[in-house]
Amino acid sequence: MNRLPNCDGRVWWMNPLSVSSRVSAMDVSRRVLKCTLALWAAFVCAGGIGLAQEAMVESLRVYPPEIILETSRSRQLLVVQAVYSDGITRDVTAQVQLQLSNAALVRQEGATLFPAADGEGQLTVSFGGKSQAVPVKVTKATENRDISFRLDIMPIFMKTGCNTGSCHGAARGKDGFRLSLFGFDPDGDHYRLTRELSGRRLDLAVPSKSLLIEKAVGAVPHTGGKRFTPDSEVCRELERWIDANCPNDPPTVPTCTSIAIYPTQAVLDGEGEKQQVTVIAKYSDGTTRDVTALSLFLSNDDSVASINPDGSVTAGQRGEAYIMARFATHTVGSQYIVLPKGLKFSFPPQTPVNYVDELVNAKLQKLRMAPSAVCDDETFLRRVFLDLTGTLPTNEDYQRFVPSPDPQKRQKLIDELLERKEFTEIWVQYWAEWLMIRSNNVISPKAALLYYNWLADQIGRNVPLDKMVQDLLSASGGTFKVPQTNYYQNETDILKVAENVAQVFMGMRIQCAQCHNHPFDRWTMDDYYSFAAFFSQIGRSEEHTSELQSPCNLVCRL
Repeated sequence: MNRLPNCDGRVWWMNPLSVSSRVSAMDVSRRVLKCTLALWAAFVCAGGIGLAQEAMVESLRVYPPEIILETSRSRQLLVVQAVYSDGITRDVTAQVQLQLSNAALVRQEGATLFPAADGEGQLTVSFGGKSQAVPVKVTKATENRDISFRLDIMPIFMKTGCNTGSCHGAARGKDGFRLSLFGFDPDGDHYRLTRELSGRRLDLAVPSKSLLIEKAVGAVPHTGGKRFTPDSEVCRELERWIDANCPNDPPTVPTCTSIAIYPTQAVLDGEGEKQQVTVIAKYSDGTTRDVTALSLFLSNDDSVASINPDGSVTAGQRGEAYIMARFATHTVGSQYIVLPKGLKFSFPPQTPVNYVDELVNAKLQKLRMAPSAVCDDETFLRRVFLDLTGTLPTNEDYQRFVPSPDPQKRQKLIDELLERKEFTEIWVQYWAEWLMIRSNNVISPKAALLYYNWLADQIGRNVPLDKMVQDLLSASGGTFKVPQTNYYQNETDILKVAENVAQVFMGMRIQCAQCHNHPFDRWTMDDYYSFAAFFSQIGRSEEHTSELQSPCNLVCRL
């Protein structure tokens, strides 16, 4: 018996073997076709994706923007991202058509390109009616690059987590073995690996039997557990280095100057969507290298977007996350926005008042969020008073503002509040906290008051912030005659001054880089102490004045 649907929702039965069936084959065909068309129309009307409504490919993004392969050990992971008309991005690397102007240049394995012969050419990538061309350059295709401790081995300790603070990167190491935290001391790490302890840590005769490898692959007990498999590329590189007698690098070895992660941003359509990333390192000798396999990947919110050790991002719940790649001393990030699957969204028309509105609206469009509706006059009145003056509106303010029919009354009220002394006072309060204006054993109450009055004058006269900060940091003179010099009396430790300046005026926390390279930012110990060295120019001397009979009126000079 066959069970066929009726267009009105009922179900009827038919025995196809019965000669006395009440329904002919023609009637069955008509009825099924009619129901199919009705269901399709209902699907389209309900928001299903019809052929006319399907988002089209607007552009292709091919990463990296150029492919440079040098020596036989080079490789390049190709990533192709399609941008659709609805703003969604998809990883279409596996679906694109590749056409190389000189097919003899490279050898392709999946999405990875390997050098085959020297030369230059162009790779054309096509998908969805769009195409993008990237230049290809191959040099030294038949030459084998020697194993490098800094370029090939040190990144392994970072990627596998061996030199983190919770493992061998701790100040005292772990289980008798210590590495520099995040690899800031390659020479020290090489010494500790090859000279500090004789025995089975490195086995030059049988590299695979080295304790360094056996513990990492789980062949012998290891507190940190299994870090990689014996057949992994990481393991093969370690064995290759040991087999080469564990060489250290000459002083001329190039250093990594920067890295880039691609794609720089993605908008993923629903949970489970994937996006592969690729990481390119630039070196001091001008060369570039695909270091995706050697990079450590992190996500600031795994519930939104998680990333595996191979660099494949998987979308989770709706939200925004940043994927970070760390290699050598550098950390870079890319933005990932995850939306509900098949979300239909139309951004309501907006009239931006200034560039802030334009930036906010652009972000809301990416997140598929409509701006809040314009609030009523009573709500606006309360909010604008609290925001600009830190006070509530009075009854007189209410009676003057709410009944007014003036269409420009909100703009006029904002301008009026900006001129009030309360606006200056609340911002002086904020800045006084940030600049730590207070009296203590070094700063007298008079000096603190003069410092406070200087700040109030700067804000009251609407001095641009860059000018105010320049005047503050370059101040020279007595703490009474030039009150802003008290900034250098609040904290006299040079390192603390550098940290305060970076945090207050540059929005960066660099404290971590005092002891080791920053684990989540690009700042190194060299950056930290180079920045702090600027403030070593600050000089202080004591002056006695008739106003103050103690040597507390200090002169700060740059």
